[in-house]
Formats: sequence, structure tokens, C-alpha cells
Amino acid sequence: MRMNKQTFRCYIKTLSPIHIGCDEVYVPTGFVLDEATQQMIVFNPLDFISSLSDSDRNVFNDICSKGTVSSILEIYQFLRNKPAQGRRISVCKGLINHYNETLSMKITNERKIQQELNNFLIFRTAFSSIDQRPYLPGSSVKGTLRTAYLNLLEKKRKLSETKNKFEKGQYLEKALMGYKDTHDDPFRLVKVSDFMPVGDVKTKIVYGVNKKKKPSKREPSGMTLLLETVQPGSIFEGVISVQEPEQGAGINQPVSLSLFLKGASEFYLSEKKREDQELSVVGLSSSFECDNNTVLLRCGRHSGAESVTVEGHRSIKIMGKRGERPKYKPKATTFWLASDAKKTSHNESLDPFGWSALYEMKDDLQKKFSDSEQEYQNAIEKDKQRRMDEIKNTKRLKLERIKAEEEKAKIAEKKIIAEEKRKTELGKMSPEQRLLAEFDEPSITENRVVEIFNKLDDLPDEDQKKIAYALKKYWTVQGKWKVNKKKKKNKKFIKVKKIKIILGDG
Repeated sequence: MRMNKQTFRCYIKTLSPIHIGCDEVYVPTGFVLDEATQQMIVFNPLDFISSLSDSDRNVFNDICSKGTVSSILEIYQFLRNKPAQGRRISVCKGLINHYNETLSMKITNERKIQQELNNFLIFRTAFSSIDQRPYLPGSSVKGTLRTAYLNLLEKKRKLSETKNKFEKGQYLEKALMGYKDTHDDPFRLVKVSDFMPVGDVKTKIVYGVNKKKKPSKREPSGMTLLLETVQPGSIFEGVISVQEPEQGAGINQPVSLSLFLKGASEFYLSEKKREDQELSVVGLSSSFECDNNTVLLRCGRHSGAESVTVEGHRSIKIMGKRGERPKYKPKATTFWLASDAKKTSHNESLDPFGWSALYEMKDDLQKKFSDSEQEYQNAIEKDKQRRMDEIKNTKRLKLERIKAEEEKAKIAEKKIIAEEKRKTELGKMSPEQRLLAEFDEPSITENRVVEIFNKLDDLPDEDQKKIAYALKKYWTVQGKWKVNKKKKKNKKFIKVKKIKIILGDG
């Protein structure tokens, strides 16, 4: 039997940084930092290695083969300022400083290196394996809607005023929505698609820092986190549908689309006002404004304990000093905020995590989003083709270089063979023949020619004539054979005259 279904075509616009964990981190062998543009370039390791010169590749392989804690730092140092092609992600200025501090450590202190590298883990936000773009998982959005709906029901039923204690959240949910088994849960009929990105959705690496809700000279202790976040203004589109329960389903309180949207609007708007008031106490303010008609949502890591629990039933774990047992209170005592620095004294750089707004998808917007997505895909395809052309060109240049080096090696080999052959031939010659052979050498110098001239008197007559003829030929080519007869005492005149006498030209 076919069930009736309410379908809500919609989109989400992010209002503050959002990080939805996916159990993946960016590793040092997969990125480089471009300090000039304040961007992290995430590359394909195989493509990067193939782009290295032979000497750099050997160095990189030697470092990777060490397998020590120190070698990880050496990899960071090797990759620094290396050119790379890949996906670019903006990073906060504090990360650049953090990166440089990490690189300046001495590789001999492995304990400190391990500690710093643990602090340098960059957690990735949820992404599509197809194109690596971030997206908002339907499960996260559905969980957000469910929390708001539970708060709406609590507001009506006021179970917090009864004597019932719900030690586990599932018991509270069953009491509020009137079901016993998972099959009877009315929210199983709510289907939320993954919300996929529209166009070029930007992300940024920021710090997640903890700040007390009451003014204090001492900030909370604890490790700051590096998180990839979806930036405000990003658009994601999806579909929410609500099915009517089938006959005999046992669902006593069916969920309607309008009801849980109302719950989201009321609950998160109330949470926004509460948070804004608490932020103002410590001199902070929200980066966005919204009216009473906005359907706010809050999802992802560090969304605030109050925003993910039911009012009146909260038991939020508060960590004390080291060694103290944790306490449980109805309100959190700290904020987790997105920051551009690991430690900041400037409140204007801090922003709450997780806020977004849900809107109905109108036909005109659907067309606009579709065009935006197509433009993005065209740009990606063009960039992909450009990278492929660059790879082909790099390979072509590499082959040409190899071919040129091989040709150079062949020429060098031929030269060596010729020189060896020449040496062998010279070894078989008489001293006079070797002198004559020197005139065939392109490298012969004027000084050497004069030395050979000075040996003429020591040569037999026949060899003397051969050498004299070679001298005449050499100086004729050099333009030094013709001399001024008036300068009879000139050294060159004397040499030419002597050669002419030997050749019978005098």
C-alpha cells in the first residue's frame, strides 16, 4: 500500500563556521602550506612525488623510510615551500605561526616533537568522496530537527515538572514522543537527504578554543583543536520528507512537517538569544543577525551542550581541576569558539560553531543554484584539463630532458672513444709525426705553435719541411703570415723568413 508523503525541497545556508567530524585528518605527507596566500594545498602524494626531481625524490624516500617520530618533522621541513598542485584550503594566520614554530624544533627532541605533532592534527569536515567537497550529512540535519522537536514536545508536556527522572536520553525521548520500541518511533518516517554543496563551497582551517562564560583571569585548560570548517554563506541543497504512518504502525503521535519545522524555529531562535546574552557577558557578539521568521538549525562539533539537549532535563558534564571528579549541571560553563589563533586576546576573532538557516527552495532559486553548480563543474573540468595538460607537459619535458641527457652521454662516449683512438694513433707515431699531428687539434694555442717552431733546427730535413709547411698554413689561417718587410728585426718577420728558406720560397 502506497503511503502519502509530504516533501519539502529546501536548502541550508551556513551562518557560522561548521565542522562535522568524519574521523579523517590531514596528514603531513599530503599537504604543503603556501604562506604567501595563507592556504593549505592538499595534493595527491603520487602526483607530488612524480613531480620531484630525481635528487629530491631520493631525499624524500630516504626520510620516509626512517619511520621515526623525528622523520615526520623532517618530512614537514622537506615539504616546506615545495611547489605543489592540488585543492586549496584557507588557513587562519595562527596556523602559519604554529607551523613555523613546529618546523623550528630540533629533531633530536623526540618527546617534544611527538607532543607538538599531536597538537598539529587537522581534523577534516565531512566530505564527498566523489569531488572532495564538504557536505552536510542527512543524519546530522535529522538529529538537529529531532532535538528541536523534543524541546517543542517538552514545552507542551512539561515532563521536567513531574517526579519522573529520565537517567537515559532514550527514555525521555520515548516518553515525549509516546513510543516503546524503535519501530514505533514517529521520527523513523522522517527522511532527510544529505545536503549537497551548491557551487564552490569554501572551507577554512581554524582553532577550536574553550572560553569561560563568566569573566575570569584564567581560561579553561585543555588542548585546542585544529578543525576544517565550512565557511559562513555556503549553500547546500536537499530534501526532507515525512511519510504518513501505515495502517497498524502503532505510531500514536505522528510527526508533521510543519510541526517539526516550527519546533526548529522556536527552539534554535531561543538558543540563539540565550547564547547571544551569554556571549555579551564576556564581551563577545554573534557574527550574524536573524529575525523571528528564520528557521535556525545547529549541527556539528562544538554546537554547545544546550543546543543538543532537552531543556529541563539537562545534565551537562563539567570537568574540574585535575584529580577532581566531574560535576553535572543544567548549563555549560564554557563556550567552544572558532578562532584564528591558538591563544587569542582579541574577542572579535571568535565565533560560535554550528549555526545555519533552513529555507524552502523556490523555483527561481532552484534555477539559480543549478546554474551556479554548472558553472562550478565547468570550472572544475577546465582546471582538471589544465592540470592534465601540465602533467603531460611535465612528462614531455622530462622525456626530452632524458633524451637530451642520453644524447649528451652518447656524444661524450664518442668523444672518449675518439680521444682513446687518437692517443693510440699518437703512440704509434714518431716524435716528429706527433708534432705534425698537433696542428690538427682545434685546441692548439699560439704558444704551442711557437714552441714547435723553435724545434725546427733539431728536425731531419724532410720532417723540417713538413713542419714548416704546417706552420705556414696555420699562420696563414690566423692572418699572421704576411709581414711588413720594413720591420726586418721583428720576431714574426724572422720566423716567416726562416720558414720560407726551409720551403725554398726565400
